[in-house]
Amino acid sequence: MIPSVQRQISPVAISTALGHDGRGIFPYTLLPGYRRLLAAVRDTGATVFTKSATRDKRRGNFIPANPLTWKYIRRLPDLGMLNAYGLTNDGVEACAPDIRRACDLGFKIIPNLYPEFVKGTAIAIQETLAAVETYRQHLGPLFRALELNYSCPNSEEAIAKNVVQALQCTRKVRSLYPKLFLIAKLSICHPYEFAQELQRIGVNALHAVNTIPYNIVFPLQRSPLNEVGGGGVSGGPAGPLALRYNRELRQKVDLFLIMGCGVTGADDVKRYFDLGADAVSLCTLALRKPQAAARIVLKFNG
Repeated sequence: MIPSVQRQISPVAISTALGHDGRGIFPYTLLPGYRRLLAAVRDTGATVFTKSATRDKRRGNFIPANPLTWKYIRRLPDLGMLNAYGLTNDGVEACAPDIRRACDLGFKIIPNLYPEFVKGTAIAIQETLAAVETYRQHLGPLFRALELNYSCPNSEEAIAKNVVQALQCTRKVRSLYPKLFLIAKLSICHPYEFAQELQRIGVNALHAVNTIPYNIVFPLQRSPLNEVGGGGVSGGPAGPLALRYNRELRQKVDLFLIMGCGVTGADDVKRYFDLGADAVSLCTLALRKPQAAARIVLKFNG
């Protein structure tokens, strides 16, 4: 039987581009096109994956109130973006009640949580479990799904080396919350064997891929954000690599698969569906061209 949450994941979802609570990111909310996107998302019941939260407040590279840090988000050609956001967020205790308010407004929200393995595996797992309880407390029966982000290129850890820790974390969450719909967000740096092991553990869906490290997209260039690790590339420049990874991933796993990264228009969405995607996520397009994203949401979810 298909889990009910799986049936409710919309054909086109919005990932991270509506903020930590799913209601939108300021100052984008001042833009008419972005507000139209918010309306389309709510009216069609589009799934919203929030921007990553951590168990405790985290001060990343980008601080919205500090103009000196705005350089860590930059536009690239071909509707691309480069960011070294650094997982800036106020922590789950602050994000969870905001997510509840978004749900009460009619948005279909799935929280995204980043386990901080740099603190050590045991601590990261303990904090992940505490975060799950916080979401349960604030969301109640609305909390039926969780996305675990194992793929942020702007963390302090080497993504390709977190496989063992991520599997341990997933096993623990799965064992304690057998009815929770678990989604693992992957990086292009992760081997396909990682996805296969996640399937064996019992995750319900995979989301591939997150932003791609700058040096992978542009191997012959030095990143303009090199001093903070290089940053992650999304949008058009990342598309070919994301498409290639997802094509192979579809052959390796039988799970519900949310494909994304590099979507610049409806043709890219169709391309992912042709690969066998069960759903497609939009992110950068929702920020660079929100009206185009709204049209896609209405076309595929309407």
